[in-house]
Formats: sequence, structure tokens, C-alpha cells
Amino acid sequence: MKLKSEAIAIYIYLVFAYAVVLFCYGFFPLSFSPPTKSTNYDLPSSIDNFKLDPTAYKPRISRAVLMVIDALRIDFTEQKENMPILSRLLTNGSACKYRLQVHPPTVTMPRIKAMTSGAVPSFLDVILNLGSPEMKLDTFIYQMVQQQRKIVFYGDSTWTSMFPDSFIRKGPNVDSLYVNDFYEGDRNITSKMRTEFSKYDWKLMVLHFLGLDHIGHVEGPYSDKVPSKLKEMDEVIGEIHQAMALWTEKFYTKPLLVITGDHGMRDSGGHGGSTHPETYVPLIVVGNDCARSDELFLQIDLAPTFATLMGVAIPHASIGSLIHPMMNRLTPLDRMYAAHYNAKRLIDKANQFYFDTLKEQDFYIQYKEAKLLHTMALQHPEDVSILQKVLDKYSNVSRNLCQLLIKHYIRYDMLCIFISILICISVCVIGISLLLIPQSFSYIDVNISFIQWMLITIIGLYAKFSLQKYNILESELVQNSYISNSLALIIFSVIYLNWSFIVALKRLINLSKLKSIIHYGIAGKIMLFGAVFHTISFASSSFIEEEHQTWLYLSKTLFLLLTVLEFTVMNRTIAEVKQEKSNPIVLRICKRDRSKFCIGSVLFFCGHIILKRWNQTGDKWQHIPDIGDWLITEDNKQWLSLVLAFGLFYLVVTMGKLTGLLTTVLSITACFLVYYYRAMTGVVDLFGIILSRSNSCLTIFWINILEIFFIGFLPKLYRIIRGETCSKSSHMLINLITISALVSALIHKPHNVLLVPALIRTSQHVALRIDHIAVGNQERVILKILAHLWLGKLFYFYQGNSNNLATIDLNAGYVGLNQFDMTRVGLFLTLNTFNGQILAFTMLVYHLLNDASDKQNDTNSAQGDRSLTLRYFLKLQALFVMIPLTFYIIIVTLMRNHIFVWTVFSPKIIYEVFYVALTFLKLAIGYFIL
Repeated sequence: MKLKSEAIAIYIYLVFAYAVVLFCYGFFPLSFSPPTKSTNYDLPSSIDNFKLDPTAYKPRISRAVLMVIDALRIDFTEQKENMPILSRLLTNGSACKYRLQVHPPTVTMPRIKAMTSGAVPSFLDVILNLGSPEMKLDTFIYQMVQQQRKIVFYGDSTWTSMFPDSFIRKGPNVDSLYVNDFYEGDRNITSKMRTEFSKYDWKLMVLHFLGLDHIGHVEGPYSDKVPSKLKEMDEVIGEIHQAMALWTEKFYTKPLLVITGDHGMRDSGGHGGSTHPETYVPLIVVGNDCARSDELFLQIDLAPTFATLMGVAIPHASIGSLIHPMMNRLTPLDRMYAAHYNAKRLIDKANQFYFDTLKEQDFYIQYKEAKLLHTMALQHPEDVSILQKVLDKYSNVSRNLCQLLIKHYIRYDMLCIFISILICISVCVIGISLLLIPQSFSYIDVNISFIQWMLITIIGLYAKFSLQKYNILESELVQNSYISNSLALIIFSVIYLNWSFIVALKRLINLSKLKSIIHYGIAGKIMLFGAVFHTISFASSSFIEEEHQTWLYLSKTLFLLLTVLEFTVMNRTIAEVKQEKSNPIVLRICKRDRSKFCIGSVLFFCGHIILKRWNQTGDKWQHIPDIGDWLITEDNKQWLSLVLAFGLFYLVVTMGKLTGLLTTVLSITACFLVYYYRAMTGVVDLFGIILSRSNSCLTIFWINILEIFFIGFLPKLYRIIRGETCSKSSHMLINLITISALVSALIHKPHNVLLVPALIRTSQHVALRIDHIAVGNQERVILKILAHLWLGKLFYFYQGNSNNLATIDLNAGYVGLNQFDMTRVGLFLTLNTFNGQILAFTMLVYHLLNDASDKQNDTNSAQGDRSLTLRYFLKLQALFVMIPLTFYIIIVTLMRNHIFVWTVFSPKIIYEVFYVALTFLKLAIGYFIL
């Protein structure tokens, strides 16, 4: 069977994408805990033949309010001027504050799961956060419903998605993900809350306020809107505290108010990462029976503690410890019973995995000592000293077991991981082989035999069923299910096809071609070194956190090298002109061009020095203020207005050199509308004019975008309808670049608009340098492809992005929206986050198409160059993604027990998976256009 090399290139990338998904399936299990539910029969009835009374385990509070303030940082609660009521309660002993540590990922849905179930959520829950599927694990919410304890809820709709039938009354925010809502949603929650004060049919009220989190996403923790929002939350706390006094008169036991944050907020705004401000939140208990403590607790400790206070069974999935300072309202004997109950649960859980080895641990000996002291305390209840020893030992045992179980529940499907790595390596080998075969082999003769495929499939299925029968390996792939069998068939087919391609390409490999690629001048060597260095750097967690430094160094080195090489070419040309003693006008023109080039290069490098400091990124220097931080402050609003105006003007001038008159006029109108929209939202000034808040300007903007699209599309459509041959030109592509640039300007942060024309100008500058120094079309194509791949990465980090999920600018997804729309939000977020890669790709295709169009007169040459361009485009684009990511998943597999596996390595995988999908789309578009 003969196949085109381009088809094989597309095939290996599709297979690579499949292998990456398979790796994620093995590396990110969806659930660590079984859906088993606890019952009251689980309550211990004896301790070492000493009978206990399970009926004494009962509610210790009449009703409770769980108030979750989204993105509440610890330092927010320390601002006495913004939260005076809370400060007074803490000072007079009516409330106690504790510190909770949150496990990554710091996004809402996994954190609600942790708070209510006591289980550590899967890292992949960060993706499920948008969908918020129904909760299957055992939670204290479920336990209360089983005991007929009624619950009401108002706030984030994530709760109603996770617990659809658990609340007797509920008022979810219609658009919890709409981050531009700072006040209305919270006011609705407060209004609904007040109606519940006079109702006595509920035992738990859950409130989840979102305004503070939304302010953090849009303006950051130092926004001038944060103090007023904290005062608003403080007033809500005051209202609940006043209502608690009335409830105390109504009920025999006292009520309880618990205030906490689901996660924190990073210093630059947003969340999702693992920085200290994101992973440490306050836990404030309002009630006269709490005790102060400086101890650090885990967020998963809240579930067993809340269950104990409410008198319901501790959730089966819980691996948390009890927060003993919260339990002062329990009698000493009840506190010991609760501590024993939770410790015994954790011991039973650990026994399922560690068996006899558990008894060799020091904390197991402490557990036996605690039980012994417990029986002594029951026999001598008047001895207070024994009580404290019992609680200390139980607490120490629970904490050690908690850490042990957290490590165990991080399980990997090693068979999926191993097979995915094997497939990734094989497709990389095929990709490199395609790069090394002579250009004359446009078709590859591959020997594919149905009998051989059947034989491999039969052997593979036999091995699969053997593993399942004898329970040799725990993996989803060996289960006897439709999905498992389908995956197995795909894997066997892919392995056979990959092997067939490797055998076919092995005969055609020309190693001398590798030497020719390496010998593509010093620029080619630098790019080859950069690709290798970038790949190897993934072995270091620090290099992953600070990946922007790698791209800054490599890109600036490339820019400097291209500048020096062209300067050398100019000097050589001037020397030759002098030596030939030709027309002095020619010499003067050459010297003038050199002077212009030197001035332009100086300005070019000065511009990039400024862009480097535009947005601070990474981890180590994230806290250092940058130009963007300075511009977005209210005091510098006029400077931000000037920067936005200059950025839009620069964009019009840059695009005007590529587009026609009508498109330029429409671009000017669109840029004015972008500025008008930002002025309308109060971000920038428009001559001091206060504008009405209407989205009509955006309606006109999108009409302009459609007009620009049809200007490029309609002539092509007209020629197709008439049956005329449509030559491949860059006119339609220029309009698409213009549309991408204008939409980017709309959704970018105002100070980042300048990056859009800066990227386009940098692309033009680099492409021109390569045209002047490259020897031959092949070298020019390779250098342009690799240079634009680097350029996309560079501007990705210029924009302030990183390998941390917290740097995703959610506000970009809601520009012009009044409610959540998954399609539009997803499209805007993708275009904003990966704007550098997308624009660099479109500029690359533009340059390659222009190079091919320049040779239209020579049909054979043009056809040959277009074929060469397409082959290198597909191969290099794919290899640039496949080889580094293959190396990275191998490193992640080897370092799966590393301390930073969930905080550094895992977020990078999620970014790379998304980039794999984006690259496939780029390859498809490039194949169609080129």
C-alpha cells in the first residue's frame, strides 16, 4: 500500500493525541474513593471488650450555618477596618479562627467535595469543575438527609449540581461562572438568607458567596472593590450572629456559624495553583464554646468534624482528622468517643491496604495506648489529665493515618501509562524517520497484512484475558467491558500500524540528510540546540515553573543571532561594492540601509526588553510588581488609557500594511469600538465622558468583523460558483489574521492589547531576517517554521501566562456577555490564553504562502516548493509538540511520587493536552491553506 508522507504525518499526530489521552486516563483517575455510604451501624459499640454507648453520639448543636466565601484569603480576615464585626467577635472570645490547608487543585468543585466528604479530590476534577457532576461519594450532606435533617442552600450553583435532591429550599446563582457579577448574586443570597431566619424547619443552611472571587478574577486581591466586598460579608456575619441569639432562645442547644473559604486567591488574582495565598484559608467558628489554636488543620478535616457536631455518621470517604478545638461543647466522654470513632475508621481503612505492616508503625502503638487510656478514663472520669492524653494520642494517630491514606489514594493505572508511552515513542520515531527520508519519496510503500494484524490482535486479547483471569495487574484495560475491549483493539491496531511504518521508513532513511539539517548555518544549530535543551529542561520542576526564562533566553539569542548575521551580510555587500568601485549612489544606498537596519534593530530589542517586564510570570518572581500591575491601578488610569490607545493605533498601522483600504477603514472602526467598550466599563477614560452601559458598541464591532470576513471570502466564493480555478493566495488569510488580531484586542486585558501588533511586527522582522540570510528554500522554510514556534511560546509568556492554572484570565471569556455561554466562553478563553501561538501560526502560514506565491510564474518550481513547504510544515509542527511531550510524560511517570507532582507537573500536562488539540487544528488548517 502506497501512502503520501503528508498522510502519515497526520496519522501519527492523531495517534499521538490518542496516546496522550490514554496517558491522562491512567495518570488522572476520576475518583480515589469508593461510593460506599456510612451508617449508624458503623458507630463503635465497644473498645477492647469495654462496652460503649453509641446512642450518646447525637447532635450537639440546634442548627448550623456554613458560610463559604469564595476565594477568602487568611489575610482578608485580618483587616479589622474592613471586617469590624468579625474582628470584635474574635477579640471578645465569641469566635475562634483556625488555619486550613487546601490541597491542589484550588478550584471550587473539588474543594466542595473535600469539605463535604473529607476525601482528597482527583486533580482531574479541575476540568470537571465546569460541569460539576452529581456527587457520588458519601458526605455529611447525604448523612443529614438520611437522618431527616433538613438543609437549605443559597449561592453558587455548583452545590445544586453536586447535590440536586438534598435541599428543601434552594436559590442557586443562575450564572455562577459569570465573573463580572460582583454584587447582584451576593445580594440575592443575602436577601434569601434573611427569609430563613424566621423559619425553624431546617438544621443546616449553606451559603456560598461568589462576589469576592469574581473581583479577584477580574481585578485581583488589591482591587479597590475588595474592602467594600469584605464589609458586605462582615455585615452578613453580623446579621447571622444576631439571629443566632434568637435561635438560642428557641432551641435547647446553641447554634453554630462556620465561616471559611473554598480556596484562596493568588496575589495576581485568580486561583487554581499551589501558592501560599491560594492554599491556606481561614476557618472561623462563631460560638462561645470554641477554643483558640495555632495548629494547622486540613480542609478535609472539616467533614468529620461537622458530621460529629451534627450527630451523623462520618462520611465513609473521609480520611480527615477531627478539629478538636471546635468540639469544646461536647462532654469529655463524648469527645473521647468521637476521637476513637474517627481513629478506628481510619485504622480500618488503612488495614485494607497495609495489613500487618500497619501494626509495625509507631502510630499504631500509640493507637493501642490511646485505647488503653480511653478505658481508664471511662473507669475514672474524674481524672482530667487522662482525657487530654487520650485526645492527644488519638489526634496524632489520625493525622499520621490521614497522611498515609492520602498517599495511597493517589493511584495510577500503570498499564495505560506504559502503553501510552510506548505509542508516543513509536510515533516520534516515525516522525523523525519522515524527516530523514529524501524529498523524492513523496509516497511511502507500506506493507500492511490483514493476517499479521489478526495474529497480533489475537495474541494481545489472549494476554488481556489472562491478566484479567489471574488478576495479575489492576488496570481498566484488562476489564471485560465494551469500552475496555474497544480500547484494546485500537491499541493493538496502532501498535501493528506503527511497526509497519517504522519498517517501511527504515529502508528509506538517509542519514546524510540529518547532517544537512544540522549544517543549516549557526541559526539552524541554535534552533536544534534550543529544541533539545527545552525538551531536557522538563526533567526539572524549577524549569517547568520558570519555563518563560527558557523561551526568553532562546528567543532573544535567536533574534540577536539573526541580527548579527544580517549585519555581517550587509557589511560584506558594502565591501564588495567598494571593491568593485561601482556607482557611489549604490554604496550610499547600502550604507543608508545599514543605518536604518541598525536603528530598527536597536528599537526592536528595546521593545522586547520592555515586553519582558510587561507581565511578571512564573513562580519565583510572580510577586514582584510589573508594568501591567502599575498600569491597572486606579491612580494610573490615564496612562492605561494612553497605552490602550497606542496599542490600538499600532495595530491599525501594522495591519494597514497588509490589508486593503476598505479592510483598514473597518479595522479603524473596530479599534475605536474596542476603546469605547473599555471606556464604557470604566477601565479607561474617554475625555472624561461618562458612557451608558450598553452592548450596542459590541454589536457594531461584530458586524465589522463579519464585513472583514466577507471581504476576503465572497470573491473566493464567487470564483468557486463560476467554476474558475482559485489560486492559493494570502488575501483570505490576511483577513483571518485581521479578525484574529481585532478579536484578541477586544478580549485582552487593556494593557496587553499592545502585544498583538508587537507579535505581528516581530514575525515580519524575523521572517525578513531569515529571507536575507537563508541559503535555499529548504533552509528558509525550516528556519521560519521553528522561529515562529518559538515566537508563539515567547508571546504566550509575555502575556503573563504560565504553567500554573491560576494564570488563566477568566475575565476574557465574559467580554460582552451577560450570562454564561459555554461555547463563547470556551472560544474566548482559548483565543486569549493561546493567543501567542495562534497568531504566530497564522503569520507563519502567511509567510510560507507568500514565499510560494512569489514563484507562481515558474509552475514546476512553485509546485515543488509548495510540496516541500507542506511536508516540513506538517512534520516539524508535529515533532515540535510530540518529542518534548513524550519526554515529559516519561519524566512525570518516573517522578509520580515527587512532592510537586500535583502542584507543578500535573497542571503542565493539562496545558499540554489542550495544546495538542490546538496543534491538530493548526495542522488541519495549514494543510488546507498550503
